Amino acid sequence: MATTALAWHLQGDKRRARTLATLESAPFDRVRMAALAGRCTLDSLEERVAELAAIGVTAELVLLHPDDGIADVAAAARCLREVVPRLAAHPNVWWSLSSDPARFPGVSEHDWVRLADLVAEEDPGHHPLSITVEAGSPLLWRRGFTHGSVTARSPRDAWVQTRDHHKPVLMDMCGYEGDSPDPWLSLTPQEVVAQAWDGAVRRRCVTHGESYADEEGLTWSESGGSLVGDAVARLRLLRQVLGAIPDEAVHVDRDAPMLELPGEFYLEFCGEHRFPERSYDVPPGRYEVEVIDTWEMTVTPHGVQEGPTVTVPLPGTVAQAIRLRRVP
Repeated sequence: MATTALAWHLQGDKRRARTLATLESAPFDRVRMAALAGRCTLDSLEERVAELAAIGVTAELVLLHPDDGIADVAAAARCLREVVPRLAAHPNVWWSLSSDPARFPGVSEHDWVRLADLVAEEDPGHHPLSITVEAGSPLLWRRGFTHGSVTARSPRDAWVQTRDHHKPVLMDMCGYEGDSPDPWLSLTPQEVVAQAWDGAVRRRCVTHGESYADEEGLTWSESGGSLVGDAVARLRLLRQVLGAIPDEAVHVDRDAPMLELPGEFYLEFCGEHRFPERSYDVPPGRYEVEVIDTWEMTVTPHGVQEGPTVTVPLPGTVAQAIRLRRVP
């Protein structure tokens, strides 16, 4: 579960310390951040990555940022040859080649593939590598990237366009909780929580962002600091639920998204639907039934039911999830 704080490491000592304290108590174990942004030494960057490692957080470094003044492939390659070998020794590192390749008009699709190969050559640790593009981009399918990173308005859109993808796909850009004039930066916390649950159940995990301006006029997703939105507490519950999902569970495309390991585990997110009840055809056996209110952060037990049909009553409100787990 990731959050975005692109330039937190470029701030003063007090704000950096506050960012680390916030991350340590938050449900996130990965933070997306620009590698250099033209204003950071490698020594300083290494110190920040080590600080993240000390609290169990991975640094996903966006290697090429438009503000770095990189205009062509040669300059991009020089940057990668400098940064990647230096940071590759740190185990808590992921690479994002770029979070907005469209802002590099001098770099073609073929060039991005060559640059991905260069990162792999310079990285003996074989850390995860992606590039953030629209869900329909052919770059998602290219060999050099270990996983997809997409921009999309909803997890369903991302899933529809990448359902046949042969690699994991993350939703790293889908809007931030906030009150900005920019629609992309002014999602309600309810929307953010719904996206996160919907994406998780579709195996399209959503990266968090927050864009409320603080007393310094700075936002979390640009400059770190403190998280003040209402989504984060709800994402902590999601993190707990994710930790109990069997690795073998797969997404099933019903009228609401569901993860299932037949006969063992089922997790359905009803989202905006206000179903009165839900029924499931399951192999014979006994199943513990729970209803999770993803906004109110409650987990309500509904006893143990016998298969082959399990029927679960619901409160008729939005943001409900249902979990079935086989019991002896």
